[in-house]
Amino acid sequence: MKPKCSRRVINGDHGYKKAAAMYGVPQTTLKRRVAKFKKNPDIKDACKKTLGAFKTIFTLEEEAELVQHVQQMEKMLFGLTSYELRKLAFELAEKNRKAHKFNKELGVAGYDWYQGFMLRHAKHLSLRKPEATSAARAMGFNKVAVNKFFELVENVIDINKIDVERVWNVDETGISTVPKSLSKIISTKGKRQVGSLTSAERGQLVRAVVCCSASGRYMPPMLIFPRQRIKAELMDGAPPGSWAECHPSGWIQTDLFINWLKKFILHTGATKDSPVLLILDGHATHTKSIELIDIARENGVILLCLPPHCTHKMQPLDISFMKPLSTFYDHNLSKWLRTNPGRVVTQFQIASLFGASYLDAATMTNAINGFKKSRYLASG
Repeated sequence: MKPKCSRRVINGDHGYKKAAAMYGVPQTTLKRRVAKFKKNPDIKDACKKTLGAFKTIFTLEEEAELVQHVQQMEKMLFGLTSYELRKLAFELAEKNRKAHKFNKELGVAGYDWYQGFMLRHAKHLSLRKPEATSAARAMGFNKVAVNKFFELVENVIDINKIDVERVWNVDETGISTVPKSLSKIISTKGKRQVGSLTSAERGQLVRAVVCCSASGRYMPPMLIFPRQRIKAELMDGAPPGSWAECHPSGWIQTDLFINWLKKFILHTGATKDSPVLLILDGHATHTKSIELIDIARENGVILLCLPPHCTHKMQPLDISFMKPLSTFYDHNLSKWLRTNPGRVVTQFQIASLFGASYLDAATMTNAINGFKKSRYLASG
């Protein structure tokens, strides 16, 4: 707002209504500037445009940092929604120990803050409507997205001189106390209903985070149990080197994935001088974190997010590992139920059943084939 407008009111030349109409400014804004002048006689300072509530939280440099994070995540093909951007803002405020009025229960900045932020950075950021996900439209869109993704992969590998040993894929899967599918069994001919033992009508679910390289190496998996505390016996029979985390929901959270990333860095020996490429499904909420991106960047882990609706064809672990793992697990689970009549599988048996299945599925051939079939490696 021009100081001249406020000065007209302060000097008594015009009322609020006339001055607002003459200079084309809202009366409420004019009243606020005049009130500010009465507290601070510097007319230029009183009429200076501020960043609203946002100014009391971040500095201009910190706001620019947030813009850079958003742009960096876009380069890595992470798709950010307005809600996820608000979560990033909350995370940045907490990280920098800022006093704020953001929603601490949900861990998000307010929508009014978001609108102001987008207006201030309209030259650099925009909210785009996602493509429709119908089969026909998704296929047309994904051809472009897939080609773009592989161009990006090639550029990253060439620029950073990354060999196959340093190209990795991470994915997660659910391990249930109930078989996903029941194998056919021999029965008396003519019998209409054939029973088979299951652990429970509705089983418990444990999440497993698995990771392998294009050269056929595997990182020990992380198991996430749906509970408050971990007991040592939960991991009896688990794959060597694996470890347990817990969360009441049983689902992977940002802090758990950050723990996983730190172990990944140690396992691969990733550094800025010897970087690794990690391909992941970056559309899950737990991957959209400023802390996660910072840790990856500082330690030479280049994150690349798969295009949406393409993971079944472009995720190496999905292509050649998850199905054998599921088959082996269902077999081992059914076998356990047959040899332990009257008992049900609980969280305390999952690690050993998963461990045996994982060791059968985690072959060098399965890992390499996954990368070949998804076009990361040349066939032959």
